[in-house]
Amino acid sequence: MKTRFVALIMAIMMIVAMTACGTPAAQPTDKTQELEKLTFRLNYIATGLHAPYYVALEKGYYKEAGLDVTIAEGTGSGTTAKLVGMGTDMIGQSDLASVAAAVTQGIPIRVVCPIYKINGFSIITLGENGINTPKDVEGKKVGITTGDGPSKLWQGVVKANNIDESKVNYVTMGGEAKVGALVTGMVDATLGGADNDAIQVSEMGKNVKVLRFAQFGVPTVGLSLIASNNAIKNNTETIRKFIAASLKGWDDARKDPDGAITTMKKYIPVLEVKVARGGLDAAIASLFTDSSKTISDVSKEEWETSIKLLKDYMGLDDTFPADTFYTTECMPTKLPAK
Repeated sequence: MKTRFVALIMAIMMIVAMTACGTPAAQPTDKTQELEKLTFRLNYIATGLHAPYYVALEKGYYKEAGLDVTIAEGTGSGTTAKLVGMGTDMIGQSDLASVAAAVTQGIPIRVVCPIYKINGFSIITLGENGINTPKDVEGKKVGITTGDGPSKLWQGVVKANNIDESKVNYVTMGGEAKVGALVTGMVDATLGGADNDAIQVSEMGKNVKVLRFAQFGVPTVGLSLIASNNAIKNNTETIRKFIAASLKGWDDARKDPDGAITTMKKYIPVLEVKVARGGLDAAIASLFTDSSKTISDVSKEEWETSIKLLKDYMGLDDTFPADTFYTTECMPTKLPAK
């Protein structure tokens, strides 16, 4: 008994001595986990439709997922597809038509998360120009940008609406010139985005008319998140975390679009608020169809339909199965409800 008492006294004295010397009995290992860096390439210059990603950045959703994300502006879906395919950027945003065209050219990319349930590509014209259906572009001047998403999918509209292209006067120009060409009368219509170009025309006080491709026989999946096949294989969890954080940004942006644009302007000071808000509204309108239950809710059958349309209208090689262009491997299990 005496021996145990002495041992206890000695143990207490040792603890007191360690404390006096500033040596704690145990130290918590609270090291901050290093964030994984990645670059996210937009499909175009930053505008209203991109606000959800800046919301995710501002609210710390990416950091919470362990990611240090840099958002880089783009110069077109086709270019973004190439940069992602080369591994310059891990993740990008591009339209399905551009992805399909890239894949058939040997660029190893796939859609990892659909954003727009329906594409926003459109014939953009003015009310006074007499274009009420796609076939009405016959005998008109139409501004196009060779190689961009709308021009790639245009052949679908041509075939679905029996447009005689020999009667269409195409005017090739840079994407940044199309809005000006339309409002000044250089062209009667342009092929562009309902979420961007059309909004700019409207904000200039013009009576803009929008004929969505989706309304005239080409209802394909639209803007999506993309990654290279190599990244999908080796960085699956990183991509999944990025998607989950980004969709939280989309969910917040659709519930508070004004707040989303205010947040985006912190990062893009030159952002034109009215134009950006209109673009975000158009983007939100493209998120769902009647069958949607969540954001990014695209069934296997809907994917198959989209790819079939691209094959029929863009002349894609039938040897490419649908899953050559997309994968659900990186999708989060829980998605924001409609």
